Amino acid sequence: MKWIRGNILKSMVIKEFKQVLRDRRMIGVLFGSPVAMLLIFGYAANTDVTGIDMVLVDEDRSAASRDFTRRFTASGYFRLEAAPDSPAEGTRLLDAGRADMMLHICTGFASDVKSGRGTAVQLILDGSDSSRASVIMAYVNRITGDYSFGYLQDRIRILALARGTGGVRSKQSVRLAERALFNPDLASRNFLLPGVLGLLIALITIMLTSMSVVKERESGTMEQIIVSPLRPMEFVAGKTLPFAIIGFADICVVTLIAIAWFRVPFNGSFALLLMSGVLFILSTLAVGLYISTVSRTQQQAMLSTFLFFVPAILFSGFVFPIYAMPIPVQAVTFLNPLRYFITIIRGIFLKGVGAGVLWPEMLALFALGGALLFFSVRRFSGRME
Repeated sequence: MKWIRGNILKSMVIKEFKQVLRDRRMIGVLFGSPVAMLLIFGYAANTDVTGIDMVLVDEDRSAASRDFTRRFTASGYFRLEAAPDSPAEGTRLLDAGRADMMLHICTGFASDVKSGRGTAVQLILDGSDSSRASVIMAYVNRITGDYSFGYLQDRIRILALARGTGGVRSKQSVRLAERALFNPDLASRNFLLPGVLGLLIALITIMLTSMSVVKERESGTMEQIIVSPLRPMEFVAGKTLPFAIIGFADICVVTLIAIAWFRVPFNGSFALLLMSGVLFILSTLAVGLYISTVSRTQQQAMLSTFLFFVPAILFSGFVFPIYAMPIPVQAVTFLNPLRYFITIIRGIFLKGVGAGVLWPEMLALFALGGALLFFSVRRFSGRME
């Protein structure tokens, strides 16, 4: 005996679509909200460290010190906020939050550099945001290293010309040739926006599925469905299939905007992205169905959705790297469908890899989604009997 009758399923799907699309506000929620959230994340979720306000205390006031500090402002990362006469005044600006760092160049900078003795430049920075402070220190170290290397090369060239030996080379003349794969500009937006796609699809499908089923219970129609010839699997399929289609459509819309508007590189297969989306939606529909079995009202369903959604984000690697988490927490992340989908879509978007590389994540997503769906359908069927 068939579990699902085609004509019954068709009627259920049409009925559900009519209910969803009857309210114009719901159409805005289904398609406008993902676009709005993507735009918000696209412009607000940016971890690139730029616009660093710098306080400069140059006690040497020489051509060498001016050339050194000019490299900071010319880099595009630093902005000269103030140039006080004393370190104490610069520290007060840091305390007031008017600057991110202070660069202190002591008297004798030019003479020490010219003589080859070496010199120290003091960097004082606001360490309240440890991530930003670490990036600022890396920028300063890089500029300082480039300046030192360039000055060393100039001294060697002058020495070679003075001796009449143009072939003199420095034993330290090693330059690092940098090349960043997959994200050449190292733009955080390119890393974050593919993950936003997973967040949006999860939120929409889980919330809509759970609230739609609970709505039947609130309106009193669930009792009529239970005593009707409608089979539990037919009801589950009729309730979840429309939201699977909506989630599928949102994947296409959000991907298109990310590529066309935000210029996020897409180097992989769109067909593979859709296939992975089907596996992920399978998991999120199962979670939404399970939430509907433990919620009596739509408010409870919404709250339960967020109680699941927030830990899912934290344990997905979307913001915080999984390798930095404690070992027991890393083990918990293997039960999170969002973890696998974010890995897949970042691999497709940025790296352009195919199923030959992503098959472990796809297999895990399929197994987890199948297990969640089986458990949720079984629990839901038990509630209907």
